[in-house]
Amino acid sequence: MGFFSGKKAVVTGAGSGIGRALALKLADAGCHVAVTDVREERLPGVVEELEKRGVKARGYRVDHSSWEQVRDFADRLHDEWGVPDILCCNAGVGLGARFLETSLEDWEWVLGVNLWGTIYTLHAFVPGMVERRSGSILITASDAGLVAIPGMAAYQTSKYGVVGLGETLRMELYEHNVRVSILCPGYVNTNIIRDGRIYLCNSTGRSSRPEVERFYATRGVDPVKVAEAGLRALERDQGLSLVPWIHFGPQYVLKRVSPELYFKLFRFLWRKGVIHRVFGARP
Repeated sequence: MGFFSGKKAVVTGAGSGIGRALALKLADAGCHVAVTDVREERLPGVVEELEKRGVKARGYRVDHSSWEQVRDFADRLHDEWGVPDILCCNAGVGLGARFLETSLEDWEWVLGVNLWGTIYTLHAFVPGMVERRSGSILITASDAGLVAIPGMAAYQTSKYGVVGLGETLRMELYEHNVRVSILCPGYVNTNIIRDGRIYLCNSTGRSSRPEVERFYATRGVDPVKVAEAGLRALERDQGLSLVPWIHFGPQYVLKRVSPELYFKLFRFLWRKGVIHRVFGARP
């Protein structure tokens, strides 16, 4: 039997994109899978795809920024399936905006889903894993949680927090035989831009959302590749997985080798409008 065969997995934010790909790959590997999404209409199709693979599947509408909803979901799942063997904290939203364009409501929204949603989900499921003394956790962060790029301060704050949380838990939970891996995708062709908030403008003064969507659709990798990397990280107990490495790996290395050079370079690129043009936005 393989590492995943017969195990029970939870994947949050699995109605589309990376979450959906993770759920399907886990099912292909033999896991029974429970999925959540805030968009209830996306769940039946995913559950049907999972069941076609011969595994048990459940779908739950959950807003992971709400502790009450996460707690109720966890209670239901514990009653129906017991403590999961694998927990994929994947639910997340995107926000593209300069700091001065980001309202407090926007900050609360992105931190509520990306950071607090991860904290709530871990708070609901980790104690059961610790008590059982086994479990594997995959936290979907982002390469934006490792290196800073101007124009998405709130999003990066949420992802830096997620990375720090995952790294700490990877050390703390080891003695309880609970493994933690952190998945850091680069540009991925998912709904995160279409469902997210974009306040950057193009050269005409209109929203650059169409340009950003086009960038992710044409240059973003297939979420299946990200999911495959996630399953490898789980199976190999890999701490940090950057996928694809070429998107942000060189920046990550540069920042670790010379943080001051990294900041000087990206301040220059921001001042010259190079970063803006990559995403179809104006300086």
